[in-house]
Amino acid sequence: MIGLACGGTVDGAGGNASGPESVHAVASMYPWEYFTERIGGERVRVDGVVPAGGDAHDFEPTPDDLRHIANADLFIYNGLGFESWVDSLLAAGDAPDIAVQASSESNARYFGSDDIDAGSEDSHGGEDSHGHEDGELDPHMWLDPVLAITQARAIEAGLTAVDPDGRFVYEGNTNALIADLTALDGEFSSTLQSCRGDTFVTSHDSFNYMAARYDLNAVGISGINPEAEPSPKALADLSEAITETGIRYVLVSPIDSERMSDTLARETGVQALPLHSLQNMRQDQKDDGETYFTLMGANLESLAIALECAS
Repeated sequence: MIGLACGGTVDGAGGNASGPESVHAVASMYPWEYFTERIGGERVRVDGVVPAGGDAHDFEPTPDDLRHIANADLFIYNGLGFESWVDSLLAAGDAPDIAVQASSESNARYFGSDDIDAGSEDSHGGEDSHGHEDGELDPHMWLDPVLAITQARAIEAGLTAVDPDGRFVYEGNTNALIADLTALDGEFSSTLQSCRGDTFVTSHDSFNYMAARYDLNAVGISGINPEAEPSPKALADLSEAITETGIRYVLVSPIDSERMSDTLARETGVQALPLHSLQNMRQDQKDDGETYFTLMGANLESLAIALECAS
């Protein structure tokens, strides 16, 4: 395994692909599908593994999916335990010669469960201040535009390893993508610096990196693993805290189950706003031309409403 300065990792050795769409890449989830399309341009054909609208957290590949991955030139996955099936794929040697882990351990953080009124500097973003023994490793790094830059660089390195002749194309396209991510970070920073609130409630605890980047506090109804549902007492405590603090909105990822957030909205009178986790997209979103950037822009609009940010 070769460590990359950008923070990701690449397994394998270089290839000799050349020409238009000479590289076939398979991505484990939507952000890497989109980033690879942007970076690869016409030299790369990218396929996603998870069907549109599916939940990447609990996705299990079929034998046909695994054969499709094995026959690709490049496989891009998140890592950090997000895809439960990837470790066994890599251990069995059933992945392509070159596999890119987009989210590096060096940038990963452990986050614990915050109370809704946690507003101290130590609690912003929900990071566990007592060490990772009491927290959970969060794999949702792509929701921080700054960390997404390191992920783009990791994908660039993987494509260059497969197709050295395309390195200048990949470098130029990566630089353009990074310029867009830098501009997105600037939009988030300027919008979120003057808000009345600093705490937002989400259906799924996947926004810790985003919250930490912009000095906010994210409180998830379900945990980092969305299958780990809160106990009735935890849900009741959260409902009481929402009522006491006057929070008016719960932010719901359209891919996640909305049952608990619907219950919370009904019991407290809060309104639901969309907040996209971007681990996948629905088919109608793809048909409408939505991308990582348009949905992140929609996320910023929802946060600005929920936190009562100055326009």
